[in-house]
Amino acid sequence: MNILTLQDTYNQKDATLYGSKNVKDSTALLYHENSKFTEHSARQQGERIGGFSSPYITDRSSQPYKVYPGSPTIDLNEFTEFNDPNDPFLSLLNHRRSVRTYQENYAISLYELHTLLYHTYGVTHKEPMMNSENYIGFRNIPSPGALYSLEIYVVLFNSHVENGLYHYRPDTNQLQQLKTGHFLNELKQIIQAEPYININSASGIVLTTGMIERLCIKYGERAYRFMLHESGFFAQTFSLIAEQLTLGSCMVGGYIDDKINNFIGIDGVFETIQNVIIFGKKP
Repeated sequence: MNILTLQDTYNQKDATLYGSKNVKDSTALLYHENSKFTEHSARQQGERIGGFSSPYITDRSSQPYKVYPGSPTIDLNEFTEFNDPNDPFLSLLNHRRSVRTYQENYAISLYELHTLLYHTYGVTHKEPMMNSENYIGFRNIPSPGALYSLEIYVVLFNSHVENGLYHYRPDTNQLQQLKTGHFLNELKQIIQAEPYININSASGIVLTTGMIERLCIKYGERAYRFMLHESGFFAQTFSLIAEQLTLGSCMVGGYIDDKINNFIGIDGVFETIQNVIIFGKKP
């Protein structure tokens, strides 16, 4: 029996929850690997995006809704007048927009970081588990099976604490310092923000990663969709809380995936980058 046969035999008998057996034949991870940006594929995508400078394409793409001509309709506009313009939540929703430039030299406070992170992904309610000393720590966003597949990292450029890369620990509501330094110029090389976003004026960047195994053990291939759902829930909630704090945020889709993974110090397979969100003080 050679070492590969031995590994296969062990893996077949492995009774642990995690391991390569959960993902070795995963078409979801195959898709993920093939949708990562490299320097080459990012340039190709940039050329495709450049096509949107065409007035014809812009005109067509600016009508993102479907119409069924001739179908019976029920008009909802008469209820618009009942919307209270002073309702704080509706006002928050209506004012949220992606913010691409920020106040220069704004040092984000620990209170603002706490509010952004705790109310988005911190454990805000604990529910005891049956026949166990452990508990389920619920967050303010939906998560499939309350398995919480995301990890949250923050890169601070200008704040009340030392600049660097931090990991947010939701169960204790703490920032764990992973490495110190001013990483703006390094990240500008692997995140394609400029000239659309003035990253130089940002206070920091939030990086969310996905731990797909947490979901695969229960949901199999469907886990990948669920992980994307949760990633979207996080981003929307984060942007709304930023709006409440008169901060601005903007999601970025152009980045070299594995260089971000290397920057964080993760393997890029079992844990891999999902979201890049730039944030700072509104001008």
